[in-house]
Amino acid sequence: MKLSVLIPNYNGKTLLESMLPSLYKALKHLTETEVIIYDNNSTDGSKLFIRDMYPDIRLIESMENDGFTRAVNAAAISAKGEFILILNNDCFVNDKTIPDMIHFLKKHPEYCMTQPVVLSKNGKVENIGFLVDTYIGKARAVTDLKDSHIAEEYMKFPSKSGLLYGLSATCLLAKKKEFLDICMFDESFHSYLEDVDLAFRLALAGKKYFPTLEAECIHAHMATSSKMGSYKQQKDVTNWIRIIFKNYPLSMILANFLPLTIERMRNLNGLFKKLAF
Repeated sequence: MKLSVLIPNYNGKTLLESMLPSLYKALKHLTETEVIIYDNNSTDGSKLFIRDMYPDIRLIESMENDGFTRAVNAAAISAKGEFILILNNDCFVNDKTIPDMIHFLKKHPEYCMTQPVVLSKNGKVENIGFLVDTYIGKARAVTDLKDSHIAEEYMKFPSKSGLLYGLSATCLLAKKKEFLDICMFDESFHSYLEDVDLAFRLALAGKKYFPTLEAECIHAHMATSSKMGSYKQQKDVTNWIRIIFKNYPLSMILANFLPLTIERMRNLNGLFKKLAF
């Protein structure tokens, strides 16, 4: 089988009703495909909807909310495809998105994964990956197709520039073997910043990756997490600490202790504001 589409889901029935038709329309242009949905114990009728309306989907049902990372990892391990497409349940692909990305990876065998240009619902570029300032531990979305940071020189860590480019997990196509070899996502992250951690580990392992700039998808940003209170802000605090202590050399932590600490305080301030609101 050529392609396995992996979709984590948590109370996303309404999203699935909208995105699955566009996905299936896109998959008609490909042969040997499968769709796997890992459901994180949804209570909104998602599982019944999938079983009734899409009986060909392989549904993995968890008894609890395992988060994005474990959902993707479990689905990836069971996937039969040479390529795996990690796809948010609020992400909409068009007929060319997936074929263009597969063609890109086949044309450039040196790359282990790729993503399309991710657009917001209003048509503006949401991200073409992200750029991490490793000296302070902060990531920003890359939104310009001509951004000079979309280059292999920014896929190394540590580096003199202190900048690391990475790919977003919103719509991420990877060679299955490469994803398994890099130990997949770190499940301790649960959700959020797992793709930033992956970028660090890919860079440390000397792996190469690059976006498919000709491909596009549309993302209904935070359609799930917006219903989860301060969850994202909590993960911004804890998962950045994980990233730093997992991936940074001790010498770099000591050398940049003050700016790293100030940025963590900003994360905490964001959490406190959300809790107060």
